[in-house]
Amino acid sequence: MEIKKVGVMGCGAMGLGVAQVCAQAGIPTIAVKATPGSTDKIRSGLEKSLGKMVERGKMTTEKMESTLGLLQLTTKEEDVADCDLIVESIIEDLDTKKALFQRLESIVSPQTLLTTNTSTLSVTAMMAVCKQRDRVAGLHFFNPATVMKLVEIIHAFETSDVTISTLNAFCKKLGKDPVIVQDTTGFIVNRLLTPYMLSAIRLLEMGTGTIADIDHAMKSGAGHPMGPFELADYIGLDVVEAMTMNIYQDMHQPHVSPPHTLTRLVQLGYLGRKTGKGFYDYSVKPAIANPQLRHPVA
Repeated sequence: MEIKKVGVMGCGAMGLGVAQVCAQAGIPTIAVKATPGSTDKIRSGLEKSLGKMVERGKMTTEKMESTLGLLQLTTKEEDVADCDLIVESIIEDLDTKKALFQRLESIVSPQTLLTTNTSTLSVTAMMAVCKQRDRVAGLHFFNPATVMKLVEIIHAFETSDVTISTLNAFCKKLGKDPVIVQDTTGFIVNRLLTPYMLSAIRLLEMGTGTIADIDHAMKSGAGHPMGPFELADYIGLDVVEAMTMNIYQDMHQPHVSPPHTLTRLVQLGYLGRKTGKGFYDYSVKPAIANPQLRHPVA
């Protein structure tokens, strides 16, 4: 089966990024806004973003126009009826995703592949509410989808080999680097990355090092492009906490439970880059480590 048209459910940063990647690859794509309101602001933002790429010489004017022409924004779920592949990228809530999958089965054709871009939730749990389970899989893109090469293809309990093979070929057509993963909470990357960030927070709480020093040590000593606190702020501390809870509920191990400092920051609304403050304060340039978190936290 060849994927000739893609539907993306959700126009947040990840959803829109996936939609852009598909359109840039020459595939007609429909992105469905999951929340009420006009798509005009999203469209203008996309045009501005692509325009900057043209200015920097990273994209031609012709490619920008082609991408915009292949990408349709809508608020109607039924507009994806003739798509060969659906990539769900809405709120990271299992019940909400299940309900969407049930609605999609009544909209799309029996041949349409249904995938989720979840980072940690069970694909098998979403598959369980579907009638045709063999066509359901995970397709986990990484943020930003337009830049990051890796895509985790999640083989859930009843996903068919044909579905996995089709998705593998599709990802390569997008210019991505896919890996096939069994449906384990957190898959490969987040199963390893989440405990890493949590361990860094616990080192901070113990007074082992400051935020800046721990980040510097991992960048300089381990060759990481970002330290664990920079990474957490980039992902979003609310997202990190959600990933933590999903993995903890699966493993019930202390090392994957949410540290006190992470919970406190999320409660205060300090979610990282997107709110201007997390482990770092982004209201100043260059950003500085949050002075309230320089000392051990009881």
